Amino acid sequence: AMYILYNKFPIACVIATLVCLSTVECRTKYQVCVVDGRGSFRKAAKFCPVLDGPDSKVECVIGLDRLDCLRRISKGKADFSVFSAEDLVTASNLQVEVLVTNEMRYTNDEFEYEVVAVVDDEARIQTRYDLRDKRLCHPGYGYEADWTQILANYLEVSTVPQSCNPLLSLTENRISSSSKYFKSACKAGPWVNDRALDSQLKRKYPNLCGLCNSPGVCSTDDKYWGRSGPLLCLTDGVGDITWARLDDVRSHFGLTPGSSLASTEGYSYLCEDGTTIPLNSTTKPCVWVVKPWPVVASKRTSAQEIQEFISSLSHSDNNSWQSALLNLIETYHLTIKAVQPIEAIESYLSRAQGFLSANSFPGCHPPRTIRICTTTNLENAKCSWLREVSNVYGIEPDVDCLKADNKTHCMQGVADNLADVVAVSADMVNEAKMSYKLKTLFYETVANEEEKYVTVAVVRANSGITSFEGLRGKRACFPKYDGVAWNSVVHALNSKQLLTTCPFNQGMSEFFSDSCVPNFPTNGSSNLQVLCKPGIYDEEYGAMRCLTHENGDVAFVSKQAYSTFFQDIKEKRDAFIDARDYTILCENNDEPCHLSWAPPGQAMIRMNSSTLWIKDTLDVFLQMDNLFGKNFKSVTTPFTLFGLFDGKPNVLFHDVTSKLRDVPKLKNTDTMQKEYSDILDNFGECVPGGSSTAYICNFYMCIIMCVLLLFKF
Repeated sequence: AMYILYNKFPIACVIATLVCLSTVECRTKYQVCVVDGRGSFRKAAKFCPVLDGPDSKVECVIGLDRLDCLRRISKGKADFSVFSAEDLVTASNLQVEVLVTNEMRYTNDEFEYEVVAVVDDEARIQTRYDLRDKRLCHPGYGYEADWTQILANYLEVSTVPQSCNPLLSLTENRISSSSKYFKSACKAGPWVNDRALDSQLKRKYPNLCGLCNSPGVCSTDDKYWGRSGPLLCLTDGVGDITWARLDDVRSHFGLTPGSSLASTEGYSYLCEDGTTIPLNSTTKPCVWVVKPWPVVASKRTSAQEIQEFISSLSHSDNNSWQSALLNLIETYHLTIKAVQPIEAIESYLSRAQGFLSANSFPGCHPPRTIRICTTTNLENAKCSWLREVSNVYGIEPDVDCLKADNKTHCMQGVADNLADVVAVSADMVNEAKMSYKLKTLFYETVANEEEKYVTVAVVRANSGITSFEGLRGKRACFPKYDGVAWNSVVHALNSKQLLTTCPFNQGMSEFFSDSCVPNFPTNGSSNLQVLCKPGIYDEEYGAMRCLTHENGDVAFVSKQAYSTFFQDIKEKRDAFIDARDYTILCENNDEPCHLSWAPPGQAMIRMNSSTLWIKDTLDVFLQMDNLFGKNFKSVTTPFTLFGLFDGKPNVLFHDVTSKLRDVPKLKNTDTMQKEYSDILDNFGECVPGGSSTAYICNFYMCIIMCVLLLFKF
């Protein structure tokens, strides 16, 4: 029968066989999504090869971040990974279905940690309503990887009446409410990410630093900052109430084996239900909020099998695949506990007291949402994930994502108050400013000169062109009209008084002969569009093609495009293209050879945006950078702000971005000249050099000077 089938349907049978074999092979190993950390937590290169062995039940899939692993599982491209409780909330909010199979514990406690309020009995605090005008010892800010803003502010958000003064930012509203409610406090560390604003707020609300050991500094170096700091603040007699982890309370007061720093006598737990429990009581402490353990989560179809072999892992044989997998998924030496029964995210988190409610406190009304404009489905998807993970980590105000067809529509949308923020490349900055009345909120700063948009003039090495005057009458190739290259060349020629007529467009038309300036505005024919070939000579590579195809004499492009063009396989198909035949025009060796430089991108907002709104909005993005940028503090990052998203580069932000700042430079010590925003801000009027107009102006200036001299004498 099989023989007959193969003879009648040979192709179908071969395909069926291959599908069957591939299915068997796919199901042979489960795929664990691994996110590499830093330093000693960078483990994939060492342990993933061990999982390639024939006896292993698992193989590695490398994820960019934990939420990338979550997306891979939801798309069937991975089977399981390790997630934090915050990751699970994000997954639930985005309706990503995974099941929790195992908890990754490093103690026998039910939760990673529990948070309690401890009061000094002499302060006569019996309920949360007695906290008004009392002295608060707070852990402070600056270690959000372990202690999120949500947990740090839980006591105050659930106790202190929150104001929504429209004249204050959301952050300052929260700070102001606490300042009015408590007599004094120590809340050391950065309140906001902008240092100048942080100092300003601490001067305005000094009582919230009043209990600190160094109230004038109120930093992470303070004696009363961190996990142990608020307990010292309480038992030193400085404060009346502290907000701390239960395991730290037990250690500080000697309730666990080891030396104690203070006696339990005279201190009590303050409970949410309006009661207190003495610390030296045998009654179970009352907990306000808990942090669940990291967990293994998997797709539904393989949850049971994954739970079973994860539960059986051990380091009994350090050379085994089981030990290698355990090294990949564990952070510290731990105990793996099976979750019984295997649970969906919502039911699992509902058992964690206060955790879900901590993530759902209402904000101000009307909400002060920041609307980010995106232009592709991928950008909108990344923005949506960024919105949810930002909410989970307590970043406020909230952001929303609105999709438009292109950047032009986004800029118009921001101008019309239909959106608030749009990220643009350096090439679109002047258009955003001049056509849509937008201004910069922040820059995507970079670490190296190679990553900046550095505009240069590229000519043939044997052209004999050694100066900008030598470009007169030559054929020029530009990436686009009104972009960085165009405006930098206009500024350079105008500054050197090489343009003989005005306005700028006319002057450029007369300076160059037949050229290519894509999108050059003209009602009729223009010599600046003669060389253009739509779809071929557009953008930077197009400008380089215009030059290398021997249609142009000079191309104005970024230094990076000049370097990578000759390495591009598609461009190398032309056997006549050789990088050694081209060079960067450098007019004077004593000056920089570039015409301008700019960061790769920046965010634009309405010109008439209020100072208050700008502070609020800027701080949101700086908080995102702090938590999800290149300098994240956690062992592995939950989300990659600057890097690939679903395998695609430069989505929403440029991958090379090092940090978001309100100035173009990553470091204030950067002395590179000819910054593009400075050029735009100081563009000046068109001044025709060597023309009759200039001669007449100079003639009249001489007459005025002579008259002034006569009056003087």
